[in-house]
Amino acid sequence: MLIITILVSLLLTYFTFTYIPKLPSLFSNFKGFFNTPGFSQRLVGFLWSFVLLDLPVFASVFFGSPAISSEIESKTAFYVFPLPIPRYVLLLAKYFAAVSVTIAVIMVYLIIQGIVFYMVFNGILLVPYFLSMGLTILFIFSIVALTFLVSTIFNKNTYAYISVFLLYFLIFYAYTIISEVLYKVVPYYLLNNSASIIERVYLNISTGFGSFSVTPNGAGYSDILTSAIIMLIYTIISLTGALLLFERKEVK
Repeated sequence: MLIITILVSLLLTYFTFTYIPKLPSLFSNFKGFFNTPGFSQRLVGFLWSFVLLDLPVFASVFFGSPAISSEIESKTAFYVFPLPIPRYVLLLAKYFAAVSVTIAVIMVYLIIQGIVFYMVFNGILLVPYFLSMGLTILFIFSIVALTFLVSTIFNKNTYAYISVFLLYFLIFYAYTIISEVLYKVVPYYLLNNSASIIERVYLNISTGFGSFSVTPNGAGYSDILTSAIIMLIYTIISLTGALLLFERKEVK
């Protein structure tokens, strides 16, 4: 996961240094905010965060999915669960360990991003950069909590891995598409939609069937606060559910 993160960071670094001087000419035929000062910088920031958006999901699956299911599948639960440690302590310890290692890996990406932005943009993107960083950390807490909830349901690693990917990349996105097509409403309460605020602090790009809008100054603070609250709710509910299921988990 660390190697993947570094490779992606280097690829985007190359893209930034190579193509940032060419962006104004690419949008020269467009009118309006495409030619406003700072649009190219915000577009690059959006692209960095667009790629960043999926990295915590993969990292949380790699570090969080085996937390409970692997203990049962490998039979180590017979030795771990009877220890004189409350189960909630064991689960929370595993949770914060997974969160910590996920943040450590993602911070490599964010640090490289910050260095590149400082060298290229001279601090222009300072505020959205730190907003995006804080929201990314909050997203890591929520997606790892959701991963732990799924891990407590299954007794096999493979099922836990696949279920998290299906839930996040298939079910959430399929529900979003259906909601947009049938009801013309974006379900902002889904975790994947609230996590999109990580990129929308640079450019508030909203897409839908037959619609496209861009706010060049990024999402407003009301949108940021709403998304942060939703991610916090996912964290609390998922972790609470994981704790309740883990307390009743039987080893067979």
